[in-house]
Order: sequence, then C-alpha cells, then structure tokens
Amino acid sequence: MTKKSPSRRDNFILENCLKGVRDNLTLRPNSRVKGITRKTRTCLSLALGLLIFAGASSLAQTQGDCQLSDDVTPPAGPRVTAQQVEDGNASLTDFALTARDRWAALALEFQQESITVEQWSYVGCLLRQEGGPWRSGSTYLVQLAPDGRVFTHAKDMLLSARQLKPVIYGAILHAVGIDPADLTDPAKAQAAFTAAAGDGGPFNVPDVPGASGYAIVLPSEGVFQLAGFDLGESHLVPISDEAIDYGDPAVTAGDVVGRATLKAFVTAAGEYLIELLEAGDLVAAAKARIGLRDPNGPWRHGPVYLTLMERVSKRITFHGAFPDRFEMRYGGIARDVVTGELIVDQLIAAAESGPEGGFWQYHFDNPDDDTDSVDIPKVGYARVVTVHFPLPDGSAVPFEYIIQSGFYLSPDSSRP
Repeated sequence: MTKKSPSRRDNFILENCLKGVRDNLTLRPNSRVKGITRKTRTCLSLALGLLIFAGASSLAQTQGDCQLSDDVTPPAGPRVTAQQVEDGNASLTDFALTARDRWAALALEFQQESITVEQWSYVGCLLRQEGGPWRSGSTYLVQLAPDGRVFTHAKDMLLSARQLKPVIYGAILHAVGIDPADLTDPAKAQAAFTAAAGDGGPFNVPDVPGASGYAIVLPSEGVFQLAGFDLGESHLVPISDEAIDYGDPAVTAGDVVGRATLKAFVTAAGEYLIELLEAGDLVAAAKARIGLRDPNGPWRHGPVYLTLMERVSKRITFHGAFPDRFEMRYGGIARDVVTGELIVDQLIAAAESGPEGGFWQYHFDNPDDDTDSVDIPKVGYARVVTVHFPLPDGSAVPFEYIIQSGFYLSPDSSRP
C-alpha cells in the first residue's frame, strides 16, 4: 500500500494527542496517573474526524437488525468476516487487514459522495451488531487513541475513555513497530506513528489473561485499530488510579429535587463542559467522561444523569447512564413508552424553545427502580451550549450541543 505523506493536520493530531504518553508508559501498579500540568490544544481533527470508525458507528445498534430503506442498496460486505475467524476458517490477520482496507475505502466513498449517509450508517450499525460481519464472539474492532486510551469499543462503549494498562499498551506499540523511547519526543513520536501506518502485527501479553490480538495504525489518523482483543475491565487502569477533575458544581445530581434545581444542575454542567472542551486538553476531556458516569461523583445520582448531543447531526456524543445503548449514534431510537413519540424530538423542541432552553415531560424506564410504573413521567430540562474548539492557527470553530438531564416525579404528583 502506498503511504500518504503526513499533512499539517495529521502532524497536529499526533503532536497534541501524544501528550501524556510518557506518563502512561511509566505507570506502575498501585501508582496514580499523573495529571497533565500543561494544557494542550484540542485534537479536534481526532475527535471529529475519525470517519473510519466514529462516523460509521454513529447509528450502531446493540439490539435488533440493521435496516436500510427498500430502495437503498447495501454496500459490499467484507471479504473476511468475524464469524469466519471464530469458526477457524480465516485468520485474525486477514480480518484485521480487511477491516482496515474496507473502512478506509468506505470513508473515501463517503467523502466523494458515492455512498449515502444511510449506507454509511448501515455499515456502522453492522460494526457493533453481534453476529454481523464485523462482530462475533471475541472477534470485533476497538479503536485506541495514540496515548493508549480507548476511543470506541464495538462490544461495550462503557469502556470508552478508559486507559489501557501500560504493559498492554507497550505490547501494542511493539506490534506496530513503534519504539516507546521515541514517544518522549514530539517530533520523533510524529515520525514513529507515520512510519507505523501499515500492516501492523499481533500482540500478546502472557502475564495478562486475554491480552492478545492484532494491532494496526490507521493511515493518516495515527490511531490504533485493534482486532480480536476481547478488551475488558481487567485490561484497563483502575478508575481509582485515574486523576479526574470533577469540577465543583453548586448543584449536584443528588441535589436535583425539582425544576429549579434541575435547571441549575444542567446549567452548571454546560458551563463545566464548555470550559473543559475549550481548554483543549484531550486527556482531561476523556477522563471527564469517566467522571460524568461515576455514580459516586457530582454528575450522576440514581436516575439523574447527563446526556450530550450534537445539535445539527443529532449524534449522541455522551450518555451518562446507557453509553453502550446510545453513545456514538444518532438520537431517535428511544420512544415515550406512553405516547409513542420520539424522545429526541421532545428534547430538541425544549432546548430550542428559548435562549435558556426549556422543560418537557416524557415516560422512560427508571433504571434504578424495577417496580416503577410507566405512568410516572420524567421531567427533563435541555438547553443549547456552544463550544469553540481551538485550532492550530489560534482561531476557533464553534460547535453547538444540546445538554440535558431529568428526574422522576413522585407517584402522587403530576408536576414537580
């Protein structure tokens, strides 16, 4: 395969996303992950431009069939499937290389508008569907950011944003031909990732059960694609060892008891996220995803949690309670169990109802109450927030998000 010369954008991705790699490689058992002391520019291209995986998985479903309109032809499937690997009829190497080539081709076709958004999203749905061409048993795809942090996980999005144990990350670096010593210098790190984009290789950590698979550095992006690695909790740095800045909201999720406190909570969360994302520290932003899901932190308490959705695309970029069900896909799968309306339509209408957003009521299962009644509604509050992502030239590009949360009414009340 002919390698493309690194662009200014590609170098920017690697230069900023490899911050903190040295700390990750030198982490020892029972030690704490060192905090990032110097703010870095955001890896906007990485966060928003991973077309091969993130864009494709936007509509990924974890249940049910992936569907296309009757008049839309599905794109060609892979020449080697995950099921063939599981059955012993194909090698993991062939599957990994097929995935690299197929996703790269699809991304190019999408950019050239030779396939539609629906076709692209359909393939992304298959990416996470158990029994589909891309996922079977322990054979599926994971993407890893350059610093060894999970970006997307086809089997369990709850593990996204978590950090791989250094010994596993080191084995992956070795598999793709990167010398860890080169990662302590930004210029050498850029060159190392650019040179490593190719066929990759297998990795195995004998002392860590299940820590084996096939690793490839995707061309241009400097991102790892892992195949056949059944990545679970035991392969990750414990959350207790992550240095997470939770912020200090005046109103926490546990304080939400009515509309006033709900509005104050969501407003505080929006301010926290704007400050975090505009600072441009990708590692801190990834850790924040862990903190926002933490049931013992200030941002989640029982059925009170946060979700974040891109306003224009309606892509859910964060879900505090059900990341594997909703995250990295478009809104529109959940319906009000009483009215049948799409909850996302109600959410958007409330967020766009005024400069400070608005409230709405809907019916949705309470994950913390197995005996709850569908007749008891949840009160939601949503508002639009604008994040100005910094760019390498000192300018910034605005992105609009809808942030929301909600709480359940008591059984004997129709309003809070």
